[in-house]
Amino acid sequence: MADVYDLVIVGGGVAGLCAALSAPEGASIAVIDKGEAASGSSPLAQGGLAAAVGPDDSAELHAKDTMAAGAGLCDPDVVADICGEGPAAVAWLQALGCDFDRGDGDGLDLAREGGQSVPRSVHWRDATGAEIVRALRAAARGRAQRMDARARAIAMEDGRCAGVVTDQGTVLGRATLLATGGAGGLWASTTNAPGATGDGTALAMAAGAAIGDLEFMQFHPTALAVGGAQQRVLLTEALRGEGATLIDADGERFVEEMAARHIVAKAIIDAGEAWLDARGVPYLEDRFPTIVEGARRHGFDPVTQPLPVYPAAHYFIGGVAARADGATSVDGLFAAGECATTGMHGANRMAGNSLLEAVVTGRRVGQGLGGLPAPSGRLEDGPEPLGDLPASLPAIMWQRCGPVRDEEGLKHGLVALDEISGSWHARLCVTIVAAALERRETRGVHVRSDWPLPDVGLGGRSMIVAR
Repeated sequence: MADVYDLVIVGGGVAGLCAALSAPEGASIAVIDKGEAASGSSPLAQGGLAAAVGPDDSAELHAKDTMAAGAGLCDPDVVADICGEGPAAVAWLQALGCDFDRGDGDGLDLAREGGQSVPRSVHWRDATGAEIVRALRAAARGRAQRMDARARAIAMEDGRCAGVVTDQGTVLGRATLLATGGAGGLWASTTNAPGATGDGTALAMAAGAAIGDLEFMQFHPTALAVGGAQQRVLLTEALRGEGATLIDADGERFVEEMAARHIVAKAIIDAGEAWLDARGVPYLEDRFPTIVEGARRHGFDPVTQPLPVYPAAHYFIGGVAARADGATSVDGLFAAGECATTGMHGANRMAGNSLLEAVVTGRRVGQGLGGLPAPSGRLEDGPEPLGDLPASLPAIMWQRCGPVRDEEGLKHGLVALDEISGSWHARLCVTIVAAALERRETRGVHVRSDWPLPDVGLGGRSMIVAR
């Protein structure tokens, strides 16, 4: 029989690395990564990690802001739990060598992002995700065996997860963690890295795990509006926290810049055209070098001109239904980070909370190892393997299930998706569209033009699909 690892991690981003680093000393760990090392969406996170470390902040205020952004769908216990872990998470990352920017005194420099009532995001310039991944990878060197492979199915034995079937063979594990990141690649315009196509959710769905909150894709309001490639340059809202403004075709401000993301995104869509004017941001090239370089690569200079912006698929709030310790409805299968839905984000993720959640829940998966049985290798016949993303799918999702939806468009989307081969990505998108159709209201990032107000009866009701 093949070797059995203590932990098999699918994905090499923040959540997976935190799990590997928090596992007991001597645990055997395999990391299955379908992209190049240190690729994926984690290194693209710009604004920062939210934690109540400032003098005017507290875990209670952090939780209050999170609940307000979540528009009635957050789990208050999960929110209080994870927000309470913020300062410890920052201290742990610093102890590993993460170099967050310092303020004028001895404390950390804090950026204010959308939905935050006070500056709360610790950061490293505008490349916070890249710095966290750098520090985690350095600390994890030698702790895990990396496998350049793509997960195709969850291996099952006697009704529990026994590892992962990859295109390079089956990898057995006592515990398996899905840490595959987001799903922005299911839409035609996204800030996500190539390959963020909802694989973790599709794998869990195929294995019979509960999934949920699929109607909630957060569209970042300020992606650089340029034609061509699916991946768009993200213009972090920390720019707006430093004084950048959103202006219309007449050069007039038309929205409160630090409002929650779905509010800003809808205002930009309603305006038709919008520009982000960052010319007044101090030390723009020093504080936001990633953005300046990205804009110049496309022929724009934020130092001298406003940048055209439009929303793009950014953060998938839905995913594999999981507890704050990563446990899912399938024994032996865990999920953490963006591919999981824990109740932390509700109907709209507050900026900075994704990195915090990934660190906290990833660490808990690693810390919770132990006592799980080893698979025998007598595997059940698995589901149809996860295939490649159908080429026509992202355009359908953008046109029919984009930032603003309606019943007619969603129904047309279901018809169009039904014509695509029955891949698990297509089935996942059908479930996303069906959830958006069922939620007849506007709540958080789920905006229905035909149901523009929230439905009181749907408050507190997350749609978890038990497979």
